[in-house]
Amino acid sequence: MGVFMQKKSIQDLYHNLIDCLTDRRFLRKMRATKKSMLLLLKQDDWKANIKFVIQQEEITCENVLSVCLKTMETFCQEKLQQNWLEYIYQYIRKGLFQESVKITISPYYEKAIFFYLEVLRVFLNYEKDTKPFERTRDFQFATEEEISESHYAEEYRRFRKCIKNQYFYELMRIGKEIMPFDSLAHIAGVHYIAMHTARQIVKTNVPVDLGLISGAAAGHDIGKYGCKEEEVKRIPYLHYYYTDLWCKINLLPAIGHIAANHSTWDLELEDLPIESLILIYADFRVKTKCWENGKEIMGFFSLEDSFQVILDKLDNVDDAKENRYRHVYAKLKDFENYMISLGVNVDFSTNQLTMKLQKDKAILNMDQTVEALKYMAIEHNISLMHRLSHEVSFGNILEAARSAKNWKNSRAYLNIFEEYFTYMTQKQKTMTLNFLYELLMHREGDIRRQAADLMGNIIVNYDEDYRKELPKDVKISLGEHTSQELLTQYLGLIIEPDHKITDKHKRWIGYTLKILLESVLNRCSNKKGRKYLSCLLNFYENTNREEATLFIMLDALLLLPLRIIKEEEIDILLYFLEDAIKTPSIEIWTAALRFIKYMTQHIEKNAKWTIYLQNIIEKIPSKNYFTLQFLIYGAAKNWDLKEYFHCCDLKTIYEENSIVSEIFLENTKVATPWIIKSVNIEWLLDRVHLDKEMSVLQIATHFSNLVKVSERVAVRHNAGNALVSIAPLLTLAQRNEIVIELTKGLEIGEYEFSKYIPQYLGEFALYLHPDELDEFISDLKRLLISTNARVVCLTLDTLGIILQHYGVYKQHFQENNKKYEERKKIVLGMILGGLANYNETVSQEAVLVIGQYLFGSTLLSLKEKKDIFKMMAKKITTLLENKETSELSFFYNAASLNYIYRFIGDYLFSYKKFDFEEPNKVAFFPGTFDPFSLGHKGIAKEIRDMGFIVYLALDEFSWSKKTQPHMIRREIVTMSVANEENIYLFPDDIPVNIANPDDLKQLKELFPEKEVYMVAGSDVVENASSYKVPPVEHSIQTFNHILFLRESQTHQKEEEDSKLDSKISGSILKLKLPVHLEDISSTRIRENIDDNRDISTLIDPVAQNYIYENSLYLREPQYKQILHAKTIQIELFECLTYSLKNELLEFSYKHENQEGIRFAMDRPDALFAVIRDGNMEGEIVGVSICCSLTTLKLYQEFKSMEIANHIRENTSGRILLVTGLYVSKNTKIRNAEQILLTETLVNALAKDYTYCVFSPEIGFINKKIHIVLEQQGFYQLNEGLPERPIFVVDMKNPIAFIQNMETVIKEPFNRNERILDILDETHNKLQRAMTQLYPGNLVLSFHSSIMHHRLVELITRANNVPSEPLPVRKLGSAMCVPFGKILRGMVIPNTVTKVLHTEKTYESELKNFKITEYPNYSPLKNQAKTIKSFHRPVILVDDLLHKGYRIKELDPLLKTEDIEIERIIVGVLSGRGKDLMDIQNRKVESLYFIPSLRAWFVESTIYPFIGGDSVERKEKLKANLLNSINLILPYVMPGFLKDATKEAIYRLSMTALENAKDIMTILEEEYQKEYERNLTLNRLSEVIIHPSCPDKGGCLSYDYHLAPSVYIANDIEKLVRLSGLIK
Repeated sequence: MGVFMQKKSIQDLYHNLIDCLTDRRFLRKMRATKKSMLLLLKQDDWKANIKFVIQQEEITCENVLSVCLKTMETFCQEKLQQNWLEYIYQYIRKGLFQESVKITISPYYEKAIFFYLEVLRVFLNYEKDTKPFERTRDFQFATEEEISESHYAEEYRRFRKCIKNQYFYELMRIGKEIMPFDSLAHIAGVHYIAMHTARQIVKTNVPVDLGLISGAAAGHDIGKYGCKEEEVKRIPYLHYYYTDLWCKINLLPAIGHIAANHSTWDLELEDLPIESLILIYADFRVKTKCWENGKEIMGFFSLEDSFQVILDKLDNVDDAKENRYRHVYAKLKDFENYMISLGVNVDFSTNQLTMKLQKDKAILNMDQTVEALKYMAIEHNISLMHRLSHEVSFGNILEAARSAKNWKNSRAYLNIFEEYFTYMTQKQKTMTLNFLYELLMHREGDIRRQAADLMGNIIVNYDEDYRKELPKDVKISLGEHTSQELLTQYLGLIIEPDHKITDKHKRWIGYTLKILLESVLNRCSNKKGRKYLSCLLNFYENTNREEATLFIMLDALLLLPLRIIKEEEIDILLYFLEDAIKTPSIEIWTAALRFIKYMTQHIEKNAKWTIYLQNIIEKIPSKNYFTLQFLIYGAAKNWDLKEYFHCCDLKTIYEENSIVSEIFLENTKVATPWIIKSVNIEWLLDRVHLDKEMSVLQIATHFSNLVKVSERVAVRHNAGNALVSIAPLLTLAQRNEIVIELTKGLEIGEYEFSKYIPQYLGEFALYLHPDELDEFISDLKRLLISTNARVVCLTLDTLGIILQHYGVYKQHFQENNKKYEERKKIVLGMILGGLANYNETVSQEAVLVIGQYLFGSTLLSLKEKKDIFKMMAKKITTLLENKETSELSFFYNAASLNYIYRFIGDYLFSYKKFDFEEPNKVAFFPGTFDPFSLGHKGIAKEIRDMGFIVYLALDEFSWSKKTQPHMIRREIVTMSVANEENIYLFPDDIPVNIANPDDLKQLKELFPEKEVYMVAGSDVVENASSYKVPPVEHSIQTFNHILFLRESQTHQKEEEDSKLDSKISGSILKLKLPVHLEDISSTRIRENIDDNRDISTLIDPVAQNYIYENSLYLREPQYKQILHAKTIQIELFECLTYSLKNELLEFSYKHENQEGIRFAMDRPDALFAVIRDGNMEGEIVGVSICCSLTTLKLYQEFKSMEIANHIRENTSGRILLVTGLYVSKNTKIRNAEQILLTETLVNALAKDYTYCVFSPEIGFINKKIHIVLEQQGFYQLNEGLPERPIFVVDMKNPIAFIQNMETVIKEPFNRNERILDILDETHNKLQRAMTQLYPGNLVLSFHSSIMHHRLVELITRANNVPSEPLPVRKLGSAMCVPFGKILRGMVIPNTVTKVLHTEKTYESELKNFKITEYPNYSPLKNQAKTIKSFHRPVILVDDLLHKGYRIKELDPLLKTEDIEIERIIVGVLSGRGKDLMDIQNRKVESLYFIPSLRAWFVESTIYPFIGGDSVERKEKLKANLLNSINLILPYVMPGFLKDATKEAIYRLSMTALENAKDIMTILEEEYQKEYERNLTLNRLSEVIIHPSCPDKGGCLSYDYHLAPSVYIANDIEKLVRLSGLIK
């Protein structure tokens, strides 16, 4: 350090020292004055002291102490007899943990300590500011910006304040020098790794609370300073407790929760928040490296090395402990791999994320798929724990669960709470218990049962179960409540509900008592079980209860573990029974006898209890109740009480056939108590096993009926279990009969009953003969394609149960193993089909079945799960990725992925790796697949069976076809092949143009160790242009091929065959296409859809449902429309040529205003615009005549001072004078006057005219022209001369209005004269309303068809091709890429035309918007890649370029892909748009140039249900409708119309709504005439190309069976209601 810099440092440090030591708070602590402190500093020459300290190699506590000692002694009344640093070290420790330090702290030295610590802090701050960051010394805490959105920001600030005020950092620095262990290096190192990784993870949008992790990492080992002297050897095990204690004392619960649970063993908990994972990971990697001179040297280890270090240090390591450790290490390794997959740097070489190329899930191999599933599970777990960990977000989830109306949704939330409750805080558990108690009144019995079971689980796990070692004589506080108190509370609420609760709900609550008890007693330890039993038995001491309460309490006794109940407690129960049976109720008597039977089964006979039982049995009047006699006989037989056999009519019970019929009848009666039915089921089972002549089929049929129709859940379950138990006793034919009956119940039964069938149908079906089982599975396939989601869900549940128990089928029947495995594959495929289903409810159920029924099943072994995993793994990764359209789906996926992750971990732990074999050949099968048919599927399956993995690539290079949106076609393909192994969709983001060798090279590189084959029809090879060009390296001709031949081609001549082969240098496999598949064509499918016929023999049946439900392919042409040059031609003339004069004279002869035309023609400075009609051989049918007018000649022109002054005052630029506008009556061109005037005015705008005067010198203005002028914004001057009308308009800032309604309506309606008339009429109304926005200003109306056809000329000229299609197609070198709403579904002649589908998408609040891909199309970057693959220069085309939102979004994408933009062509270009293109250095051309554009409208986007801009919503509408917004009232206040009055905006909005209603009414009427049915929202896509619905928010929905005009009428009403606010 230079002399000057040293002096400055000393000076700065000295001033800092003065500031700190004279701070008011410090002086108060020192009980000193500022003056005295300054004097001390001066006397002791602190500048010299400072110089001494900073001249050393490093700043040490010892050096700082040496310069402080003299000053410190002035604060001490007596000299300290021990080492100052050691004393200060213990002093700070005692401040942290009062009980941990035994030394007595003398107040005599406190001032000296405070002085030293404050000085030390100043020097340490200097060190931090001047020295490079050292990761084992320094802390980079979370910044205020980083914690700004944290739920725990305030707690983090409190933590920072605590460690500062308690001198924690100074403690660690002192400890580093005087102790052998270096806690500072460890804690700082852990904090460094934690923040290094967390800060990077945050950048990937994974939710990490930086404040929480920073606080937990910095404080995780603070407990080491709390361990007492005698606990030194146990510090590694006890410090967790003390860390937790310090956090609780300092009110840091969230930080403490993470900090105190950073042990590797904490990973044994299934679900941890990411902050815990990061801390455990960081702590794992910072370990002791070595010892030097008795000092610990800390090191940073890789995960693998760290694992070995810890393994070597563990006490008493046996195989079990080592295996346990390997298990948790595997989880940590998974987490590290997950971070690496995000691009997080874990070797500390950089703090920047590494961009990771994320491979599409479809092209992963099996090892990569396993990793991908792990990462998906970890990611879902992190996201879910983030939502559950904070009180507010947790409360929101609870409220959402409360609001769930569908029982399946309630079940989903229960599953989530069941999976994740172990990590809840006690407060969250209490909140959850309250919610679960409410669910005990749910109308669905299954929900009540699940809620009660979960309540028991939470209560058992409620107490803070401290899993780590505790200091001696320390007892853990169990919190505000104990689990015993909670159990007592909820037992009371169940047994004695509030008086306000209805009797029905009281019964429902009461019946869950036994489920709650079973849950508690099955899950608790024996020690806790005793305590819980005491809580329960207290309720049995009171016998004075209502009948219903007595019954549920008696019923619950069957779940008591009698082996651990004390004798006196059984006395209490028997007394309770004895008292309860006094109530004259068959239900109570039955419940009492059931318990007696249960008791006699589980307890040895006892004289005292025998007397009790005798009294009870004798008091129950059983003579007329055979059910009671059956129970008495059972109990008497258990304890050999033969004296009671006489009470039972055993002959009737076990021999009479008539009694069986009576039981059947009794069980089917609604009035029969459920407990009687349950006992009767036991009775019938006894009869079946004892009476060999008993009709088992009859009993089985009865049980199946009970399963289907019984109102009580308990009866259904009892009957179902009984049914399965007697299945072996039935003949094969009888079993089949029962299965048929249960399947009918599954299909047509009421859902509240039929949902219980799958559990037993699935098990029972496995007793069917293999042929009948296959038939049954085929029947389930039929149910899976039902449009009824309820039936499909039940079928999926049944399939899940079949797979759960499928292993036992080999024991039932001997069959070929191949057949056995094929059947399993079929069932797995059916479940995967459910996962791919478009119906969210169905896909959620499939996710549940996969997770809970399969990978979460305890019935399936790891090897059985592995077989399932082999087929399902890759499909799950590809299908789940796009199945999170709602929060509920996320919850389903999270739970299911957790089960899968657990299985992967368990399997890899047991077997080390998965040994999957994969095909080494890849078949690339491109096609438009519009739609994907059974023919396509048949080809794919055939190829797959030849040993290939088949990739179906949606071809976007057949640009002349008018296909459904890309993502819709992908959805159809996904649904169609989900059930097929080794058939996948090729990634959307890797376009492969078979004509582009670079793409084909990339395709091969994707599968480096596999053979890649191209799949194509032989006709493609014969005709496609890519096969006709000379072959080059990697061109299509060099690929191996699989050619599928049609039946008609299999007999072709050998020479033709060899000709085909000669085009391909790679190997060729030929595949014959069966006749039934050959007949399937896209045309045939579309025709059938138009006629509303069944197409399930042509495409996948579920895809058929999807197509019809979303109204796809209706009235859709297969090919795009080729745009021809329009029959309308417009020409502009700067002067009157000889030929033009003759034509105009000829035109004037036929016009009513002959004199006016000729007079206007004769002006020497006249300019002309003419319109020609191609249908009249190019004859002129209209002309406008104008000239330039200067302000000098205004009076000379109009002979009026007033008019001249008015024009001068209102103009500030060039003036255009239009002296005539004349149109022939003979032309059939619609709106010719409007077209002609627009062309005239736009041409003038391009020449910088800013004002227009319309005034014929002689003649007259007809009514039509008058209307057109007013629609353009012209107004007549009051001072106008009677003989010469004058209309004027300001052209400086015009409004552009694009008339495009004809282009958004489908054929044949866009040619219907009645519809065209209403379109013209409504357009004129709306244009007139626009003139009121800015009165006196120009409104320009552009007709889209004119614009389209003039664009054709511009584009074809730019591409050097004719504007008419050539007989033999010859394409220009460039391609046309429309990127707005123009030219959709159209093709430019002789030009490759590929639309880049963009959309303006608003956020739900409509404050902001962004340019995105159009709904159901590929992301914009993928579309850009596709365009790049055409390998052509691009002509970008749009209707209007002003603010350039679209081009701004596209520009970086186009540059990234290095796409050559030859030029941009637009219909209307504003001055601002031109400037933007100049900035981007792009060439731009336009039909029309408007220097200063005020606003623009596209007509279709104004009208609801016809168009609009998209609104971002997770919820998608049905029937191919889009969520949209029309920027008019009452949907939104159009803020872009600045300076317009509210009244004008209101009028515009009302006109737009009325127009939309009129248009829609006519469309509805014409549709009715055409197809003889009503046009509803469901069918709107048959008329409108891109139908939409005004966004109503996430909570309201449309009735798709109503006509759109009904909704528009409602919106008109809404607008009328708003009129008071606006007018």
